[in-house]
Amino acid sequence: MNIEHPFNRLRRASAAFQESCILAAAADFDLFTIIIEHNNRLSAQELSTICKTDLRGTTVLLDALAATEYLCKKNIPSNSNSNSNSDSDSTVVYSVAEEFLTLLDRRNQETFIPMIRHMSCVQRSWAELARTIKNGMPFETLPSILGADEDRVSFIWAMNSIAQKLVAPTVESLRQVGLLRFDQFIDIGGASGTYALAFLEALPESRGTIFDLPVGIAAARQRFTGTEYENRIQLVEGDFLQDELPYGFDFAWVSAIIHQFGRSESRNLYEKVFRSLYSGGKVAIRDFIMNAERTVPKDGAFFGISMLVETKTGMVYTFDEVKTDLEIAGFTEVQLAVPAETMSAIVTAKKP
Repeated sequence: MNIEHPFNRLRRASAAFQESCILAAAADFDLFTIIIEHNNRLSAQELSTICKTDLRGTTVLLDALAATEYLCKKNIPSNSNSNSNSDSDSTVVYSVAEEFLTLLDRRNQETFIPMIRHMSCVQRSWAELARTIKNGMPFETLPSILGADEDRVSFIWAMNSIAQKLVAPTVESLRQVGLLRFDQFIDIGGASGTYALAFLEALPESRGTIFDLPVGIAAARQRFTGTEYENRIQLVEGDFLQDELPYGFDFAWVSAIIHQFGRSESRNLYEKVFRSLYSGGKVAIRDFIMNAERTVPKDGAFFGISMLVETKTGMVYTFDEVKTDLEIAGFTEVQLAVPAETMSAIVTAKKP
């Protein structure tokens, strides 16, 4: 068995930010999409002109992206490119590597660009971890060069990027444990509606409601308007921390929500979910569910750091904590219906 030398592990871990930073800068300027839009071939000078960026900085960034193989770098004859170098008979151009064409094109439905942008925002908060630990509160960081509003949009579509990969196995796991049988559901904090759409597809007679902040509902409207599902989904703007949820459901989906809040806010949410359900209705909570020591899964422990640096009270929960808070809200039959070492663990409970 090959065991990495402790020095090498520390050196690798301490430099891990570098690759994510060059990806983030490229995503913020949308360099990949711009290159693809121009027949997947542009020079540093052309990109610098289009993006209104410094030529030296743009060139160094492109070379780093080529070194990490997200881009390909090659020379082409100067007579085929108007921006040829005066001291050479060829011009250097960059193209997006074939295997990344779909993921790095912001226009593509499967794009990973919003997640890269979102994780760049997260990284700025992580950079102030020591300050947060010292003061006990998140350190206020600057938004990206795109601005705070666009950062919120990136977050919404970043969650969609991840959900698209998780939704099919998650819905199947609900089917296997007997939960995929409901008529009226509410997707709380459902954002663009990735899971709501999957429920509508899986249950042709069902109808759903997405309840979220305006930015999330705007994304959902973009997804559903003009589709065959438009008349089966209701989009309701609101803040579940402040507002009451609509009533009249036999299933409530609370996906990747509770980690944003502490126990009192979670109990408040569970109480509202309880009131929104018919008697006999069920709630399903998808999130990291930690072991009693809060060290497994590792990704969950790291996610706890994200909640520390990004929120005032957010945390990752153990099953006992979720169970206790659901029971305080009035739910019974609380169980870890779908165990997982990812954020796809699912806790369920029933309204008597």
